[in-house]
Amino acid sequence: MDHYNNLVTTVRQLVSTRMQELDIDESILVPAALTTSALALSYVMYRQAFSLPPRRALPPQLTKEVDAATCERTSIIPDLAPEYLDRWKEFKTAYDCFQNGLKISPHGRCLGERPGPDQPYGWLDYTEVSEKIKRMGSGLIASGFKPGQDTLVGIFAQNSVAWHSTMQMCNHYSMVLVPLYDTLGEQAVQFILGKTQLKLVFTDSKRLDILLKYITTDSSVSVIVLTDGTASSDQEAAASGVGIDIKSLAEIESLGEKALQSFLPPVASDVALICYTSGTTGLPKGAMITHNNVGSVCGVIIKNLWGFKVDHNDVFISYLPAAHVYEFAMECFLASLGASIGFYQGNIKLLLDDIAHLQPTVFPSVPRVLNKLHDRIMEGIGQKPAFVQWLIGKATESKLAEVEQGICRQNSVWDYLIFKKIRKLLGGNIRLVITGSAPIAPSVLQWYRSVLGCFVIEGYGQTENCGVGTMSMYGDTIPGHVGTPAPGTNIKLDDVPDMNYRASEGKGEVCLKGPIVFKGYYQDPEKTAETIDSDGWLHTGDIGTWTPHGCLQIIDRKKNIFKLAQGEYIAPEKIEIAYEGSPLVAQCFVYGDSLKATLVAVVVPEEAAVKAKYGEKVTLQEACGKKEVYDEVMSELARIGKPVLKGFEQVKKVHLHHELFSVENDMATPTFKKKRVNIAGNFKGQLAKLYEGLD
Repeated sequence: MDHYNNLVTTVRQLVSTRMQELDIDESILVPAALTTSALALSYVMYRQAFSLPPRRALPPQLTKEVDAATCERTSIIPDLAPEYLDRWKEFKTAYDCFQNGLKISPHGRCLGERPGPDQPYGWLDYTEVSEKIKRMGSGLIASGFKPGQDTLVGIFAQNSVAWHSTMQMCNHYSMVLVPLYDTLGEQAVQFILGKTQLKLVFTDSKRLDILLKYITTDSSVSVIVLTDGTASSDQEAAASGVGIDIKSLAEIESLGEKALQSFLPPVASDVALICYTSGTTGLPKGAMITHNNVGSVCGVIIKNLWGFKVDHNDVFISYLPAAHVYEFAMECFLASLGASIGFYQGNIKLLLDDIAHLQPTVFPSVPRVLNKLHDRIMEGIGQKPAFVQWLIGKATESKLAEVEQGICRQNSVWDYLIFKKIRKLLGGNIRLVITGSAPIAPSVLQWYRSVLGCFVIEGYGQTENCGVGTMSMYGDTIPGHVGTPAPGTNIKLDDVPDMNYRASEGKGEVCLKGPIVFKGYYQDPEKTAETIDSDGWLHTGDIGTWTPHGCLQIIDRKKNIFKLAQGEYIAPEKIEIAYEGSPLVAQCFVYGDSLKATLVAVVVPEEAAVKAKYGEKVTLQEACGKKEVYDEVMSELARIGKPVLKGFEQVKKVHLHHELFSVENDMATPTFKKKRVNIAGNFKGQLAKLYEGLD
């Protein structure tokens, strides 16, 4: 199963099995409530109000206008805190980022992992990691691989100390990292191996057989470095058959130990990694991310957190795919501060156990995971006695009121009585949550800010801007936007006449310019020219507008639009996002025929919601055939869509399907993007049948 789909499903199951950890201690609450008068409770809340921490004062406008005609804006942080920003000018490369962390915390915990479920985390400090990457780089040089931009290093492995060390080794010897991942699929991996002419690939024992299967006789790969253990005789024979020598990481380090070579630091314009994006159609494109991009992003995150201290005392949990630029950028950022990076064991079912042992302070996530975690917790609360539900509702209401005042804290009466148990699910020490990759519902965002009592950043970015185009500013707790431009980045809005979006009316395609914009696609000047125009603006394909206080709001998508028979333009992704906000809908694919006047859809119901209503014994496939389930889904779509969609944007019929769109069935990419052509083709007959009788 695709990493993210597997993650969402497992988180849902794990929260269910651990709901007792979230149980409110009714033996304390009920007697306390019965013996405490309403007046006393009011007095407590009154006193609590006067002990609130001060709200961080922010100016009414969080961006400054550069060009009114194109709605171009940039960050105000450089004007507000120039002395603060001066501290981070040294981040020119990813090498600089790690060296800064090494300087701050030479003997502090750097990289940690657990050898097994019942084992504690074992750690390498920053000095030990620095020594390890020198041995690794020196070992490769001794094996015939030269330092510098001509050496491309593939890595096909799970998040681990070895993965991060390989990345840092490349950064310190100016080599270029090329991440691969399982869910790209055989054809895409073979394409990347051919396109990049990779001669060297690091992998782990779980993926060695898969990698050998992908490598053909005309491949350029000559050396595979196994990061854990040694290859079996069968694997050695299979590798030898295609001209490949398998070496263990220990062997490489041993070679390097005997002939240590000095680091060869990169320059800002050098390429740090080629990050292949899984497109919704066609073969993947390799985005060339430079060292200047990485160094700029690390500085950008620190700058945007102006006023919020993240430092060497913080602990980060690494479980999102390291091959994606979001996780890559976050690990570089934490390393630049000398913070601790702990890796999950690679088994999603053990993730909460890893979190409990690691007790991270910084938690990266994606909206789909946060949404399902929220929904599952709310389902658990819904099974409590009425009084406990009422009490939790009042607690949430009180904390939400504080969030709306710009206050996020963990020391209220409600935190001690109720919310500390929810925080415990994420280790108990969370103080910063970072979410990106897709929109998150404002209500869910505010719920996390109130219940976790911590700062929750919502960001917006793409592989092509190193994952960070905008970020929430510390102290801004107004939901419904993706923050302000990263410091040093300008954002403008371009006209999209076909969709009736014009910058003169404050809406248009989001375009970015600045040091975070990638160099281009590897050996693909045509695609590069389509993405970066002659003036250096990166065209994102997203439609945005500015909120009254100067934050970017994504309202639509330029691509994947089509016309209905009556001439209305439809952006199906906008409709899908609205529908997928329902707890009853796991996934939705909206379809329109240009010869028809209405929309139809394929909907995958949320299995947990279906079982909660129709019983655990009912399979999702069975439920999809029930008329009452169909009627409930249609009613829910109408309810969800009414306040946010136009009449012609509402679907008129749906086909219920029991299987999620995933990489395995070739209907989704590894980053959750729907392969629209494939889905439409797979459901061609069902979609045609839905239109029968509509016109």
